[in-house]
Amino acid sequence: MYLCYDEAVKVGINAYRTLEYAESGRYAFQLAAKEFKKYLEDVNLPYSPGLAQQWTNERKEHWNDRKLKSFQKAMAVLADIMGHGHVTTSLKTKIERISAYAKLPNWSRTILDNYLSTLTCTCGTSYLIHIRNACSHFFLFLETSGISKPCQITHGIVKSFFIKYIHISSKVRVQCNNRISHLLMYMADQGLIPKTVGLVPNKFVVYDLIIIGQLPEPERNRFMRFFNAFEQDVPESKVEFDAAAKKLADIRKNRKYSTNIGKVDLQAARDFRVFMDANSLAYSNDLALEWIEFLRVRWSRVKYLAFRKVLLSINEILCTGTLSSSRFLAYKPKYSLCQWGHDLLSQYLREREREGCASSTLYMVRNSCLRFLVFLDNHGITSEKGITPVVIKNFQAQDRHSTVEGKNAYAIKIRGFLRFLAAKKLVPKTLEFAISTEMAPRTSIVTTLSDRQIDAIYTFRQNACSPIELRNAAIIMLGLRMGLRTSDISNLKLTDISWKDSSISLLQQKTGVHLKLPLPVDAGNSLYRYIYEGRPQSNSPNVFVHHRAPYRGLRMTFGKLLKAAAVTQHDSEPICGFHITRKTFASKLLTTGNPTATIAAALGHVGVSSIDGYLATNEDKMRLCAIGLKGIKYLGGFSL
Repeated sequence: MYLCYDEAVKVGINAYRTLEYAESGRYAFQLAAKEFKKYLEDVNLPYSPGLAQQWTNERKEHWNDRKLKSFQKAMAVLADIMGHGHVTTSLKTKIERISAYAKLPNWSRTILDNYLSTLTCTCGTSYLIHIRNACSHFFLFLETSGISKPCQITHGIVKSFFIKYIHISSKVRVQCNNRISHLLMYMADQGLIPKTVGLVPNKFVVYDLIIIGQLPEPERNRFMRFFNAFEQDVPESKVEFDAAAKKLADIRKNRKYSTNIGKVDLQAARDFRVFMDANSLAYSNDLALEWIEFLRVRWSRVKYLAFRKVLLSINEILCTGTLSSSRFLAYKPKYSLCQWGHDLLSQYLREREREGCASSTLYMVRNSCLRFLVFLDNHGITSEKGITPVVIKNFQAQDRHSTVEGKNAYAIKIRGFLRFLAAKKLVPKTLEFAISTEMAPRTSIVTTLSDRQIDAIYTFRQNACSPIELRNAAIIMLGLRMGLRTSDISNLKLTDISWKDSSISLLQQKTGVHLKLPLPVDAGNSLYRYIYEGRPQSNSPNVFVHHRAPYRGLRMTFGKLLKAAAVTQHDSEPICGFHITRKTFASKLLTTGNPTATIAAALGHVGVSSIDGYLATNEDKMRLCAIGLKGIKYLGGFSL
């Protein structure tokens, strides 16, 4: 066994000599082989590659880095010889051992030397060697790809290198990519290559970079329509895009958005800008949306929506000069409408808007009528003259809703549309009666907050200390003590409050009727405390704002925050919506003996009929209304 081991050592020494390795390399091999042979004799075990690896691992804590690497190399050579009888891949020829830097052509070596000279004051010698090695391999790849001058370096070439080049580990890969990226940015600063070429090595850019010419034909055709722009329009459109992206960053900063939002803006604008430069395309919003949709399958939904919002924001800045939209719909319209139906519906919606309908009401009117008009279009009806009772009956038979109440609500809106058409003498006046009602009106007992729940609310108000708790307490007190609707609280302006008169004056969102109410002391104190202690600094005129940038007016339902404040250990009935505070307010006014006219005025109602539903909440007065059974004889059976 030892003879075989000794022969393998001799073969290794001859290989080092034949391949013209330095004397230090041969000496390190001999020393490692000698020490390992002594180890084998001490443990009385035959040679094996696993035992050699175990030996180096056990001693690496006692060896310096140079000795460890040379001994590991020696054991690899020895294992190669023991396994094959000669050296195969463990040692390289003299030509193979020439450094990548020494193989560089003059143009790339000059650039690399100039770049390294700018780093000598900030980087150590060993780190400069790492940078030179990484950049040299990149330049050699360019040479094998036929690149002979800097202006030939493209986004696609750089991407090919980073996709194909193999590294020992992901950590080494990132380090090499960063070193080459810095070199490319230096070349861009010198005007040798476009600036965005230096951004390609970024790990967030390179894998999502689309080179249209390298795509399969079906995918390539998606972008072919964007190559029709005039050559002079390409750089001009990119300059405008860059200016809009910078303006978006300034807007985010002025509105105090978080740094994470700013990073997403930067990433989306950067990635799309690299894509435009890589394919020599002019900017357009259609191109941005096509790029987003193409990459959608690779991204998470969060990234897709975030990047989409950034690019649509940039487009809005380009079109209007500012950013006013806070959200962009991420889905296509549910209904596409024919022209004749679109014109009639637009006229009807304008008329309802002049009548003072709230935006939420107009939204429901639009959706209801769209369902009906799309049905007509799908069944070959090309004008309002084709609307007949039979057609309406067929529509209602197939119109599905989750609840009967929902179907009735939609039917009422369609009936109003038919009434509008009849007023314009486009359909018979009686046609609206073809819309059936599938549920009779019903009256239910009004649900109000219990005394325990009200006590819990006041306890929450007393203990509130954080900004959001102060905001929630003020919102709940306005609903409980003043009966304001959610929409009116959300739209309450600072100018609507008169501290001098202790009152609130506003225009109701639902009805458009002006309302002025006295401000109770407890509600006023909660409101004052929120404004001065909890409300973030904001240019919004609204009293209640979001507590995250950009601190716009609050748009949310308040049912959850009411439920959190009014929860008790004894209540079994759930709280269904914030509107219960308005019902509780009206019920309290009724039980304290206020006339119905006063209650209706406090609620902002024009008539008093809406107060009838609250009568049942006054138990003491309802007991006085009970009718005795005297004189009514019980007969038994169904005839009583």
